[in-house]
Amino acid sequence: MSVYPDTFGASHIPETNVRGDGITIFCQGSAFLCVFVVDCSTRELNLGTIRTVMQFVVWFACFITLALSSQLQGQALVTHLGPFGGDVRSLAVHSQEPDVFFLGTSDGQIYVSKNSGENWSKLIPGLNRRHVVVDNLAFDPFDPQTLYAATWELNSDKGWLFRSHDSGQSWEEVPLGRFRSAIRAIAIAPSDSQTIALGISEGVIVSRDGGQSWDRITRGYRSLYNAESLAFDPVHAETLYVGTWRLGWKTTNLGKKWNAIHEGMIFDSDMFSVLVNPDDPQVLYASACTGVYRSGNGGLKWTKLQNGLPAEARRTRTLHLDPSDPNTVYAGTTLGLFVSRNGGTSWQKLTSDVVVNSVVVHPGNSQILLVGTDDAGILKSSDGGLTFQTANRGFVHRQVAALASDPAREHLYYASISSDGEYGGFFYSRDRGLSWSAYNEGLEDNSSTIGHILPSRRSRKVYLATPMGVFVGTPSQQPWQNIEATAQLTVHDMAFANTRESALFLATSDGIYDLDLTASTATHMVIPDYPGEVHAIFYDHPTDQLFAGADNGVFRSSNRGRIWQKKISGLPNSPVNVLGKSGTRLFSGTREGLFASDNYGDRWSRSEGIHPIEIVDIQANPQAENQIFATDLVMGHLFFTANGGDQWGIVPLGTYSSRIAALTFSASGRLLAGTNSDGIYGFAPPTESLADGR
Repeated sequence: MSVYPDTFGASHIPETNVRGDGITIFCQGSAFLCVFVVDCSTRELNLGTIRTVMQFVVWFACFITLALSSQLQGQALVTHLGPFGGDVRSLAVHSQEPDVFFLGTSDGQIYVSKNSGENWSKLIPGLNRRHVVVDNLAFDPFDPQTLYAATWELNSDKGWLFRSHDSGQSWEEVPLGRFRSAIRAIAIAPSDSQTIALGISEGVIVSRDGGQSWDRITRGYRSLYNAESLAFDPVHAETLYVGTWRLGWKTTNLGKKWNAIHEGMIFDSDMFSVLVNPDDPQVLYASACTGVYRSGNGGLKWTKLQNGLPAEARRTRTLHLDPSDPNTVYAGTTLGLFVSRNGGTSWQKLTSDVVVNSVVVHPGNSQILLVGTDDAGILKSSDGGLTFQTANRGFVHRQVAALASDPAREHLYYASISSDGEYGGFFYSRDRGLSWSAYNEGLEDNSSTIGHILPSRRSRKVYLATPMGVFVGTPSQQPWQNIEATAQLTVHDMAFANTRESALFLATSDGIYDLDLTASTATHMVIPDYPGEVHAIFYDHPTDQLFAGADNGVFRSSNRGRIWQKKISGLPNSPVNVLGKSGTRLFSGTREGLFASDNYGDRWSRSEGIHPIEIVDIQANPQAENQIFATDLVMGHLFFTANGGDQWGIVPLGTYSSRIAALTFSASGRLLAGTNSDGIYGFAPPTESLADGR
């Protein structure tokens, strides 16, 4: 009996083929594919034999499925390679286990660190809800194993409240009745954890029974819409402070009556946070878009705090009190972290210019504090804020726009990170993705707009496609330089025009260009009757065929762009995003699915097993050309074929995985997948059985 494992399988009904020389049984489970071959040439083949074999196979399949499923529940199917860091929206610390910190992201993911931020791991499956912003994490003050996550959805006004009773290992959605609005704030009464308040678009809702039922306590107060921050009095659960998108309010009877509390504040201040001093509840602190304020009489009057807080840092997103010394106040601003050690009288800047979203102090050691930032990830100090270091190991919340692997050096990877401002741009790894370094010298404003990366095989040069033309450089050695002849071109895709790498074919918003790298000249290769945009380009060196993916199909040239032919038989009238090849088969990824051609584009047919969904990347394994992967724009599925594209399936990544946007293979056949939120996934090389298409 021979067994061939397949870790890319999906659920499949066992299939039996009976031949004269034996029985071959294909049994594919949720995480494996086994092929059983029983030699029957020396004995009579009868129904009893088949039944016995089938019973064994079913038993074996169930055993293996359970074993592998158990293993996969504890391990991700992929390796998260970074680049580490990204956007941090919220932080919380376990009161009974002070070295345990939690982190919330802007894509529904929660991370945990059990060593004060030195290492992070993602909670899987966690909330299992992508596209929600985890702006608030809060522990039950009487049950430190109970953790709440208050969220709001990107691009909508919806929100959800989640709760964990086992410190984040499992989660449940807390029903909010008829309330479905974005949740911007959560507060749990320190004196009664059954009393929970949520700040939503329509004001404030409160539960008095631990989340079983909810009431809106701001009816009739339209000025209390868009509640952004909440704080209970430490002793009186009926006293609640609310900060809105326009100043603040207070109730001493949990909503029966409200009083405006903004005397001394600049009018129209968004109150991002409000804090109550636990040692003296009359002392309040509030942060707003106009700065930091202090009240010594329960909010009746406020004083703006300025000594050491520059006007440029007035937009203060968060405040945090040191639990061991409430006179030590941390202010997270759009210009970094500030601290006051005398109750707000004077301030000192602790970090460089970075946007701070959250701050938390170790409850047992106030020298340790973690700062959650926009784009820069976690900053950690172990000396009370005198010095800070990044603490992102294991935490990755990055949007990958492009990926490449050095064709001659297996250990060298390249990536483009978008949406992270100055903390994004071009990254490279010299150790197969274990660590990454940014290198953006010379890119200036183009660092976050790199759409394609093309490494040289003959040298260490790397070429970047950007909206401002092509840049060339050597990471960490030679700064990026714009090739002047392309400076006015928006470049989408590139391919070397010869094996000497002395020229590039460019797909641009103005058509196709031939870039002579020696003379630094760019020649427009006109496609008759098509003056439009070219999204993808593919040059087949062995056959000297040049292909262009346009808005209305594929064009082909057999003489380096002098004469073009439109090749759309079988293709929809739809933009072509990507072109690729495996063996002699050409692939075209369009907005309506993946298509293949076995005759250089003369005729195309839809690839079986891939829905009519927009395909944005396709890559063949350089070590096994029959293994091909593709990904789409809408769902971010990872499609896979082991037989050159005759049949396709979906690699099961789990519902907690991010959408995949870019693919590349290393020289040894390792697949790298760039995601919209989780950085880069790394896949081990497929097994030999997959390479044979079995």
